[in-house]
Amino acid sequence: MSDNRFIDAVLDTMRSLTFKAIDVKELKRGDHIFYVCKPGFYTHHGIYVGNDRVIHFVPAKKANAGAPLRACKKCGYKRKDHLEVVRTCLDCFHTKGFLSGSRLYLYRYGLPRSECEIHRIHCTHMQSYPADQVVARAEEIFESGKQFGKYNFILNNCEYFATYCKCGTAISTQVDQGVEYVRGLIQRNIHRYQQLENGDFCSSS
Repeated sequence: MSDNRFIDAVLDTMRSLTFKAIDVKELKRGDHIFYVCKPGFYTHHGIYVGNDRVIHFVPAKKANAGAPLRACKKCGYKRKDHLEVVRTCLDCFHTKGFLSGSRLYLYRYGLPRSECEIHRIHCTHMQSYPADQVVARAEEIFESGKQFGKYNFILNNCEYFATYCKCGTAISTQVDQGVEYVRGLIQRNIHRYQQLENGDFCSSS
């Protein structure tokens, strides 16, 4: 096993403590699935609609730069700069599309708030719509041509799209977690600056 594959395996094992891994054979229509994009800073999300197809939201130019120039033999997907909500096979979604990454994980809905506080990311206390309704919402957005607005990593990303399809409320736990981290970092730096202003050079708190 190469060093990179070994590191990926270790990271996947660590993520399994927080994320719910799912095998392709276990996927059901309406599942909200995601994977950790390389190099591991964020996750890409989509709605599995059955028959090896996923509808997901990607930035039109940057993400599709990783898509095949020629149509995929399985799903016909190829680079189209004007599209952002796309329907692809699992391979194009996960292993050769948008910054291919680790194993697939299942986004969890209807968890107790206390459990969501523990995991903090990629889960919610909100209940999912029935699977047929989830798929219908994703298909409607894809087919309508209206798309889902302009992709924005912070304000309107793939997790917002998938959670909107699942429960009618667009949320992004990875953005919330990132904002919380930055807020804490700023607060700590302000505190340290105040310590320096007060001449407290030795305190590490």
